[in-house]
Amino acid sequence: MRDGLKAAAAGAYAALGGLRRLHAGKLVVLTFHRVRPDGEAAADRPMRNLETDASDFRRLLDWMRARYEPVDLSDWAAADRPPARPSFAVTFDDGWADNFDVALPVLRELGVPATVFLSTGAVEERRPFWWQAPGLSDAEIERRKRENPAECEGLGERGDPRAEDFLTWEQVRAMGAGGLVRFGPHGHRHMLLDAVPRETALADIRSCRDLLRTRIPDLCAPVLAWPNGNVRRDLDADLAAMGLVAAVGTGRGAVATPAEARWNLPRNNIDRRLSQRPALWPWLLMRAR
Repeated sequence: MRDGLKAAAAGAYAALGGLRRLHAGKLVVLTFHRVRPDGEAAADRPMRNLETDASDFRRLLDWMRARYEPVDLSDWAAADRPPARPSFAVTFDDGWADNFDVALPVLRELGVPATVFLSTGAVEERRPFWWQAPGLSDAEIERRKRENPAECEGLGERGDPRAEDFLTWEQVRAMGAGGLVRFGPHGHRHMLLDAVPRETALADIRSCRDLLRTRIPDLCAPVLAWPNGNVRRDLDADLAAMGLVAAVGTGRGAVATPAEARWNLPRNNIDRRLSQRPALWPWLLMRAR
């Protein structure tokens, strides 16, 4: 469906109260990655489709806040009951430094809580993701993930300057000051966890969770984000034993309580194209069902 038709259909649905009915007593979780300064020159880096400009980020959150109640994902998960009104939660994946420099001021201005899912190897060891290597196209990155998932381990070499793209622990603590932002595990090496042996996947998650508890014990969110959305279902009991109460994936949707899909809760990805087109924002919500 063309963008104009999508916008028209979703706008009419919203005007008739469809979104309020669709999400009454439900939570819509939004996923962001990088938030970049406005007017930045086109950068020679892959996966720019996962980036959002600061002004688009602010407009979208302000638009959501006018229609839905912003909630802390951890609070909702711990309460284990439907929200009182249509609600949304903001999440970020990976642990990019611009979450501190660019996104945090907007969150504080609007009073919107957020959860940042950290790939702790990038933060602790200062090693970039494998796909940040120069010369890789987005198509090649996706091909490798599809054809050789077990080889897509998340970390490159120590000393690579691209590691400066990631948060430091000092920035993490500063983000968490005041209680607006919490941090959950996103794997230590950002592996595609369904493509490696069970014990390897479990050890990677445990390393990440333990490091968070050591470095930021008062800022931990008890929710896992599956790297790349690659869910596996043979770890449910182990995740609970770590003190986790839920995990989020990458499928679209909305939920009332964690019990509906505890270890693969839906999230709705915000990419560059969508963030730049406010007319499509009702379409985003209409698909979250």
